[in-house]
Amino acid sequence: MPFRNLEETILSSNLCTSCGACQVGCPSDIIRMDGLHPKLTVDTDAVCGTCIDCLTVCPGLDTGVPESEQQLFGRQRQVEERWLGIYDSIHAGCSTDPVLFECSASGGSVTTLLASAMSCLKLDCVVVSGREPQRPWRAASVVCYDPAELPKTAQSTYQLFAHLSILKDLFRENSSLRVGLVGIACQIQALRKLQRMDNFWGKLAREQILFVIEIACSSSTAPSGTETLIDSMEIPLEKVKDVRYREGSYPGEFVVYTQDGQKASTTLWEAVRHFKNHKTHRCLSCGDWMSGLADISVCDGDPNIFKSSQQEVSSFAKHGTILVRTQTGAKVLEWAKESHVLKTWSTVIGGANLGLERKRNRRAHYEGLQLPIPEGPIPGYRELIDVIPDEQLIPSLNQND
Repeated sequence: MPFRNLEETILSSNLCTSCGACQVGCPSDIIRMDGLHPKLTVDTDAVCGTCIDCLTVCPGLDTGVPESEQQLFGRQRQVEERWLGIYDSIHAGCSTDPVLFECSASGGSVTTLLASAMSCLKLDCVVVSGREPQRPWRAASVVCYDPAELPKTAQSTYQLFAHLSILKDLFRENSSLRVGLVGIACQIQALRKLQRMDNFWGKLAREQILFVIEIACSSSTAPSGTETLIDSMEIPLEKVKDVRYREGSYPGEFVVYTQDGQKASTTLWEAVRHFKNHKTHRCLSCGDWMSGLADISVCDGDPNIFKSSQQEVSSFAKHGTILVRTQTGAKVLEWAKESHVLKTWSTVIGGANLGLERKRNRRAHYEGLQLPIPEGPIPGYRELIDVIPDEQLIPSLNQND
């Protein structure tokens, strides 16, 4: 009963990333995501036979990074590449479109690169993170067929959702679509595992998903984080029209728009601290800030967004930090630069990056516990540092709260 293997290995150990890859990879089409977790659509999994594709594609425990790196780059990362992975070049960048720049969280580099990929690679659509139509406070995958639609989703989404599950229906409607996708580390790991699978959906993913970009992730948050934050703002969920995680002047605020035209907000640093109580074990124990498996990876150019959000006026000029990993990524970046839609300049990622430091210290903490945790990108590697608790890395303005 192979689905039981997934339950015993992943679900019961709280290692599910909620990526939705098991739904896509299931050849019998009997797995559906129920919120954040996969469920069988039949009473028994006897129909599975000996198939273990749902466990094979799952990145919850086995992220598949070494195998995917070998396929993508012809080698695996070295110890000095532990946290950033294999990359060809690194740049700072932002959109040259003033409207996109203003509505973006970090300068619009991801949106610009997605739009450039649609032109450069002749993509039919890109899969991005948006909102559920009926529950606009919940994150959901959105398929954009027109680059002009992309600015609507040009912000961070600090919420877990089954991002990859949309791929099956998307390709059922049109299996010849040329697709791009943006996601976070676990979603990209799952996609690369799917593309290495020797079945119908693996072949389709290999041939039709032609560009992948990822956003660095310190950790994501269960939907309850957003829901309870809205509740603390005394807004009934049924009155929510839209949620924006980083709206307005850099670094942005958590903003809720209501059906009756009202607007309520809270600072980003307050939202980040609230979300801390709504993390899953899989997210907290994750060993990847970036998967290193995308064509391009992007993180915020500001090394300490939390600190910037505590200031009344931030002096930081918002932009993204862009790591180009593949020839496809380099082609898209060059297209964006030559089309004058993306401005770039030289930069580095220093050890003081808060998102990276939070991830690194949490990983070191979990490596010291007797709990099941996802595999890191380097087999057997352990983070030997004196762990700084997350509460010290992101203190509040009021140290007594």
